[in-house]
Amino acid sequence: MEKVTDFRRLLLESLSRKIIDQIVISVSRRPQEFIPLIQLTKDSEIKIAWRATWACEKLCKMYPEWFVPYYEQLIQELPDSPHDGIKRLRLSILYQLPVTGDFPVTLFDYCINHMLSPGESIAVQALYMKLAYKLCMQEQELLRELKVYLENAEPEYYSVGVRCTRKNILKRINSLHKKEK
Repeated sequence: MEKVTDFRRLLLESLSRKIIDQIVISVSRRPQEFIPLIQLTKDSEIKIAWRATWACEKLCKMYPEWFVPYYEQLIQELPDSPHDGIKRLRLSILYQLPVTGDFPVTLFDYCINHMLSPGESIAVQALYMKLAYKLCMQEQELLRELKVYLENAEPEYYSVGVRCTRKNILKRINSLHKKEK
């Protein structure tokens, strides 16, 4: 596997899962390469940032503890994501991480305000809903707020993927409320 200095060159090559997997394996074997890789997620070349974020998303599944110190940074970078794919991958990373410390109010608000936005892609809308639900599980009094937002959405205006995610989350919320009674 190439040295860390070659990650940028690798990420510029033709998009390939094999390349991303090579980077993930390299960083897994040499954790000192993690910081330079995560720095590439903010590269000015969108192609490099997107692909580096893809590699980070795969690494987060393996080593979520590596990303915990970056939790707040990921939240701050989310609104300024320069590409829909980067936003989706950042949301996926945030979704995989445990909620530690203070409740991330700004993240919850951002998810609520954008989960039904027609300007967002289907995958991003679905991840906003899932992440909002996950956050509500930490602060269950917010479940009612999420439920109201989801119930007031007009399903016919949304894609099948968004409708399905909405329906599944409402089922979970309703089953939790039944258990409380």
